[in-house]
Amino acid sequence: MNILVVNDDGIDSKGLEVLTKACAHIGRVYVAAPALEQSARSHAMSLVDSIKVEVLQNGLVGADKILKVHGTPVDCVRVGMSLFDVEFDLIVSGINLGPNLATDVLYSGTIAAAMEGHLYKVPGIAISAPNFEVPYLLDETVKLLDEIIEAQLYLDTTVLNINFPKASYQKPLGTSITKQGRRVYETDHVSTDDPTIYQQNFSIIRYQEDEDSDVTAFENGYVSITPLQIDHTDYRKIKSIKR
Repeated sequence: MNILVVNDDGIDSKGLEVLTKACAHIGRVYVAAPALEQSARSHAMSLVDSIKVEVLQNGLVGADKILKVHGTPVDCVRVGMSLFDVEFDLIVSGINLGPNLATDVLYSGTIAAAMEGHLYKVPGIAISAPNFEVPYLLDETVKLLDEIIEAQLYLDTTVLNINFPKASYQKPLGTSITKQGRRVYETDHVSTDDPTIYQQNFSIIRYQEDEDSDVTAFENGYVSITPLQIDHTDYRKIKSIKR
């Protein structure tokens, strides 16, 4: 199995290091990662500027080849698909620093990179963790990927969005197939001494979450696996209009 590994935290991220090692257990790994952090870039891509791409000879244990891409996570996927002379079977994105739950999926470069593969008919998996200090991260990632691939859960969907539980759990209690939750981020803009510059303060607005949501699984110690799709069409609205 040929695996393209990407992320949005950048080439020097600990999460990328862990994911590369984990993926090496199941196939040949090719890495295309941003030169700098690209968090919350969503599905942005470079349309006007040229893209600088550097070939790295080492730095990530388990990688066959490594590209350092001066662009967005989606750029990394496109560069990897183009410059690696390989037919990829899977794109795995992450491991993201911090969860990608609920409406986080709208902003996440990690998820967007995994989703980009669908346009190339390559299935994608996005993985996020509360931090990189949880002791189980490598072992549980290897185990999880093995189980997903053996059961072929990554097929027949656009992307699997995976979140490890909050950091207070020393080890996941299990795995839960979930739907996207409801929580959102609120932003306060605070003035500074420079009248043109505002400090941004973020806070989470929480709602009563359903039992089968990714947020509930995260809070209760379970790995959440949420199948996501590209199609944003509101089919219920179409049906109501056509009545």
